[in-house]
Amino acid sequence: MNGKKTGTLFLLPAPLQPYAAGTWDPAALAQTMPAEALRLLRSLDFFIVESERTALRLLSRLKDRESMERLSLKILDEHSADSDIPGLLAEVLDGRDCGFLTEAGMPCIADPGAALVSFAHSKGVGVAPVSGPSSVILALVASGLDAQRFAFLGYLPQDKTARRSAVQRLIKEVRNDGMTRIFIETPYRNDALLADLASLVPDELWLCAASGLCGEDERIVSGPGAQWRSAPLPKIGKIPAVFLFGNRASLKPKNTR
Repeated sequence: MNGKKTGTLFLLPAPLQPYAAGTWDPAALAQTMPAEALRLLRSLDFFIVESERTALRLLSRLKDRESMERLSLKILDEHSADSDIPGLLAEVLDGRDCGFLTEAGMPCIADPGAALVSFAHSKGVGVAPVSGPSSVILALVASGLDAQRFAFLGYLPQDKTARRSAVQRLIKEVRNDGMTRIFIETPYRNDALLADLASLVPDELWLCAASGLCGEDERIVSGPGAQWRSAPLPKIGKIPAVFLFGNRASLKPKNTR
């Protein structure tokens, strides 16, 4: 380190419903986003963003025209390479504060922000996480499943046969270690995944599907595998959703093998 003062990389949340217009009004944002996150979104003029379109839609509702004209955005998305990261953080290394803004929810969970943070730490850049809505945590606490130990697995395989095989393997792991499994899916495969889960999760384990979190269409359905097979499955459609299965929460958790 050369002793030069760097800027700070602020990890900023975004609304969980990026395509639901009603959630973007300032009054609605104030109900789901912490005041400190909104303050930084208004005050910072340099952002690294996962989605330029989503970032501009959000920031334009919080900033005046003059502030928007000063705005500088750089893109870090699924098409970026590790070699792009030094250039993205060059201004931060020169002392400029920056906000990293993911497309939805808290950053660095199932998005490329984690690699940015890793590089920032290696260069001595201060990293400041700012609290906000996280679909993974909101789904977990609202599920009624055991939250003493849990694992977020990101996405399951796209192929139906491979996906069902992965679920069967995870069921065996849950029975062995008692750890709740959490994952997400591309919206257009939500209903296919839920159908697989409902047919495979055994009677003694609980399954939860949490969709539309923090939105007007929020729905959380949770219960034992047998319950899911005794009634028609809810249709989630293309609404962002989180899926969980594991043991039902208890004041005296089951011992695992």
